[in-house]
Amino acid sequence: MKVLILGAGGLTGRYLVKEAKRREMEVTALTHSDLDITKPDAANGALLKFKPDCVINAASLTRLERCEEDPVASRKINTTAPADWAKECGKLGIKFVHLGTDYIFDGIKKTPYVPEDPASPLSRYGHDKAAGEKQVLLANSQALIVRLAWVFGHGGSTFMSQLPGILAEREVVELAGGRRGSCTYAGEAARIILDLVEGDARGIFHGVQNGETTWKEFAEKAVELMRGRGGKVACREIRELSLDQIPGMKAARPAFSPLAVQQTEKFLGKKIPDWEKGLEEYLAEIGF
Repeated sequence: MKVLILGAGGLTGRYLVKEAKRREMEVTALTHSDLDITKPDAANGALLKFKPDCVINAASLTRLERCEEDPVASRKINTTAPADWAKECGKLGIKFVHLGTDYIFDGIKKTPYVPEDPASPLSRYGHDKAAGEKQVLLANSQALIVRLAWVFGHGGSTFMSQLPGILAEREVVELAGGRRGSCTYAGEAARIILDLVEGDARGIFHGVQNGETTWKEFAEKAVELMRGRGGKVACREIRELSLDQIPGMKAARPAFSPLAVQQTEKFLGKKIPDWEKGLEEYLAEIGF
């Protein structure tokens, strides 16, 4: 299978490239510097040049505050461009895969969100990602959308990605409290996405790992695993802060946004590992 991966320089994109090559797929990996996916005719030109069987769009403007500050850029990257690519892929009979987010939900629900739950975003990012999902499926009814949440992995800029290093160096670690959700090791996310692609999945699926957590619970588990592996841990106290106490976190985020994976497991015919397994795999990868 010939796969074109957009946003290949991002966290999930890098793991997708690695996993696709492991599966001996023919991979074309394009970073933002290689191709601005929002430019007119970018999709048509790239599809005719590379002739892929499948396009996976891992490109996204994910920094919530940046989206609030620059809604035009957010709309172009998170809504308009994915729809344009989905449409062009549909014309040429090419599979199109778009990555979604739990931030399309408002967090009011008391049980994990299922793919069919209606979107009710709290932020510009969530609004544009929800609109992106809708427009992708309107443009291409055969498209696949895989929602991820709280992704962590090697080289990532996300807090969960950087947390092991923080725990190793700081005695007191302060982090955002008041939120519960799903999390995903980027390596497992890549496996789920490509399993769905190889199974010719269509529509909306959740690609997170089993279970739910808070940032504090995630940090506590990381400390436990790091100490069990004989790693350095300076942390002696983990403090939860409200979002308004954390500089730079001004955009609203859902307080409760776990994503249910039963439909994904049913389609794939196997159980998705718990998030703790993903954390163990990540710590082994980075040597903590």
